[in-house]
Order: sequence, then C-alpha cells, then structure tokens
Amino acid sequence: MKVLVTGANGIIGKNVAKALTKISDIEVYATSLKKLSIDNATIFTSNLLIADINLMIDEIHPDVVVHCAAISSPDACEVDRYACHRLNVELTKRLLSACIDYNAHLVFLSTDFVFDGKKGNYSEEDTTNPVNYYGESKLEAEKIICRSTENHTIVRTSLVYGYETKLSRPNIVSRVIDNLQKGKPYKVPTDQIRKPTYVCDLAYAIAQICINKPKGIFHISGDEEITVSNFARKIAKALQLDESLIQETTSSQIAQAAPRPLNTTLNIEKTKSTINYSPKSIDLALSEMFKK
Repeated sequence: MKVLVTGANGIIGKNVAKALTKISDIEVYATSLKKLSIDNATIFTSNLLIADINLMIDEIHPDVVVHCAAISSPDACEVDRYACHRLNVELTKRLLSACIDYNAHLVFLSTDFVFDGKKGNYSEEDTTNPVNYYGESKLEAEKIICRSTENHTIVRTSLVYGYETKLSRPNIVSRVIDNLQKGKPYKVPTDQIRKPTYVCDLAYAIAQICINKPKGIFHISGDEEITVSNFARKIAKALQLDESLIQETTSSQIAQAAPRPLNTTLNIEKTKSTINYSPKSIDLALSEMFKK
C-alpha cells in the first residue's frame, strides 16, 4: 500500500509519516515546504499551492492521501482570510478531486474549532458552529469532502502537542519551553478547556485509519479534560521550569485576533471502539516526550 502525507514539515504530518514507516508493506511518500529527511520515506519539497496535484497523484498512485498541510494558526487565519481559504479550502478541493479521479482514500485533518465551545464533550454528530475563521475554513472543507465522496475519513483533533526541533509552527509545549527558559512570563487562559492530544497517539491512530479506511468523521484527542493553564503548568513541571512564570488569565484578557471557543472537549468513544484507540495520560506522554 502507498500513502502520501502532505505537510510533513508540520508536527502532525511528520509524526504520521514516521508512524507509517514502521508498518510493513506501506510505502510512505510525503510533501514538505522545506528539505526534510525521514528514514524509509520518500520526501519531496513542494509548494502544493502551485504544484500540479494531478501529476503528483498520477506519479505516486497512492492508496491513501493524508492531508495535513494547512494554515492552523487561528490568528493567522483571522488576519489573512484569503491565504487561509486558499490553503485550507481550495487546496483541499484540488486534492479531493485528484483522490476521486485516482480512487484514493482521503484522510483530512480537521479541528475541534468547528464547534462553538458552549457545551463540551462533542460527539461526531453534534452541531457545528465555529466562532473563528480557522474553524469556518476547516468546516467548509469538511462539507465539500462529505458532499463529494464517501471515500474519506475526517479526523477532528484538539490542542496537539509534542516536541520536535525546527518545527514549522510552535505548539503549546514549545511556547512554554521558549518563554520559561528565557525567564519570560507566559499568559495562558484559565477558561479554555481541552482534551490535549499527544502527537504520537494521533499519528498512531491516523496510521490505523490508513490501514482500515473507516469512512466518516472521527474525533481523536486525549482522554483527559484540563484547562489550558493547568496543562501549561504540567509542561513546566515536567521540565522543572519556573511555574511562577505561567500567568493565569482569561481569554478576554489575551490580545488575539481570533476568538477562541471555551470548551471544545471531544468525545472519542467512536474512535476507541473503531480502531482500538487508547491515548496515553498527559503525565505519561510528557514523560515519554522528554526522555527521547
């Protein structure tokens, strides 16, 4: 089986590609905006916005395409809606069209931000209502995919964390480390509740999806509900950094271009039963991450 992963320069794409290389009988191909090397994977640099997507799919003939490439910063999406739509929606449409033409199964990375955060414990069937343009763009792409083909899996995830050097975009772990190691205070909200997702758990689940090709929408996150501020404290504690530099505040007091939904915890029971998914605890994941 051949699997093509887009956006391997990001933490999710990179770890998905790595997870797939550990499975026998899978040939792994991946795109990256910059030079990248992953053992036992064929990586090629490509700006997908200007690439010939049909030619790429024709040359590789993947059985599965895992589409991780996106603008995933809510603030960047809010500030430049044109660029966000171009990458998160228009590129997805082009990849979707090629997948349909070549009968490839599309795995699309979406987000908990398709919800408004008013209730939490969202199931795959709950009503979507994004409060920022990032969520809107991902939801628009979801709807296009669902209308166009049954040969897809949509993966919604939440507050993905991990630690890699030279990441294309920081995540909460790298932000805590960067600020606290420099002795700088780091403001985090006490009123945002998530189920943080360890990137290695997410990569494992997506690899299983590539193998089994379940159709429809699946929520994949951790299984522990926690405020973002308490999560930041756990990261600081795991690294023995100065927790006093974690400054607790509310969402309304943090200057951000994009509003954030408050409680976007995901119900992951469907994923647990479908692909035997069992995420690590936050403490175990942090311990594992920093032992590497």
